[in-house]
Amino acid sequence: MKKLFLLIVFIPIILLGQKTEDESKALNLHNQARIAVGVVPLKWSNNLEKQALNYARYLARKNKFKHSKTNQGENLYKAWGRIGKNHKHFDNPLYDASAAWYAEKKHYRYSKIRRFRLSAKMIGHYTQMVWSKTKHVGIASAKSKDGTVYVVARYSPAGNYIGEHPY
Repeated sequence: MKKLFLLIVFIPIILLGQKTEDESKALNLHNQARIAVGVVPLKWSNNLEKQALNYARYLARKNKFKHSKTNQGENLYKAWGRIGKNHKHFDNPLYDASAAWYAEKKHYRYSKIRRFRLSAKMIGHYTQMVWSKTKHVGIASAKSKDGTVYVVARYSPAGNYIGEHPY
């Protein structure tokens, strides 16, 4: 009986600490990007993941897409699709978001961070991924009633400071 009790108590605790396949793939992609520029890999933060999940749920509930007023670094991603021949299943939203952010690398030319302009090519998601002073990340997603998937990544410490190099 005592062994059964220990299994019931400890198995959920062990499982809570394990990342999903999507979380692992997203973290691995972040770290591939960082290693490519000589930056120390990120560690997963359950606390940042929880904050990201809370904000992703907020975005999904309100069906809006805007940055929060957090003191952490933050990347956002939004995906939607129609049912039918070209329907997207969104099986790996965290990885898909990370891949989209990493794809901004093609627009980045090593330089200090400048003010972001709406007309400029997006690079800020990528530079946050590889920001050398950032040590932890947590990423989560939520789906709205209309099927839109919102992905939020939180980074600590934050990056993208104007006038500084990302690495």
